[in-house]
Amino acid sequence: MAEQKSPPEDILNVNNLSFYYGKNLALNQVTLPIRKNRITSLIGPSGCGKTTLLRCFNRMHDLYPNNRYEGEILMNSHNILEKNVDIIALRSSLGMVFQKPTPFPMSVFDNIAYGLKLKNIRNQNTLKEKVEKALRQAALWDEVKDRLKENATGLSGGQQQRLSIARTLAVEPMVMLFDECTSALDPISTQKIEDLIVDLKEEMTIVAVTHNMQQAARISDYTALMYIGKLVEYDETDNIFTRPKNKMTEEYVSGRFG
Repeated sequence: MAEQKSPPEDILNVNNLSFYYGKNLALNQVTLPIRKNRITSLIGPSGCGKTTLLRCFNRMHDLYPNNRYEGEILMNSHNILEKNVDIIALRSSLGMVFQKPTPFPMSVFDNIAYGLKLKNIRNQNTLKEKVEKALRQAALWDEVKDRLKENATGLSGGQQQRLSIARTLAVEPMVMLFDECTSALDPISTQKIEDLIVDLKEEMTIVAVTHNMQQAARISDYTALMYIGKLVEYDETDNIFTRPKNKMTEEYVSGRFG
């Protein structure tokens, strides 16, 4: 008799989450789990709410006025949307990589060490070890090990994006949030980052927003389709693309709308 695999545990649980930009309802009672050490892709047409949802996970919306959350996002049984949450600690645990590479105008080494120093890690040997580890995790070490003192803005676009990933990895997050992180890159750089994301799920949980359905099908374990702020369907990726339960999902993944 074949041994049954235990289902993956949830690292985040989104329960009846609504989000408002001022008076504008951007997310409408979204409920879904985020499975630990798995890749979850958020797909859907432009303006559907997938990036809005992604930014709820690490409270990026708090940087702008007149925004409001309703519902909850549970992490270790605690609602991370509560007002008394330590936002700096939360963003260390849920690191984010944006659509456009964001190297700081400083050396490659200092880019990676930046977040470590914010956590009061000052010992030079420790910093060197952690910087090298993060660059190796991001598959960038061999390309920049002789350029650590050079300004990071001199790297190629693909290298800059992997640098952004390494900078996030250095503070050892539990979850990494990717917002269209390959949309501005060439196919070779995209392939490197896709391979990297798949490797990273051995150590952490990944949530990725993508417009590229082929990418979602290639890299993710679970996929959520969103439309006009609502969750249309959430399931294992293979089911979403080959056996969707919702007619809208079927039409979207087959290219008949969106």
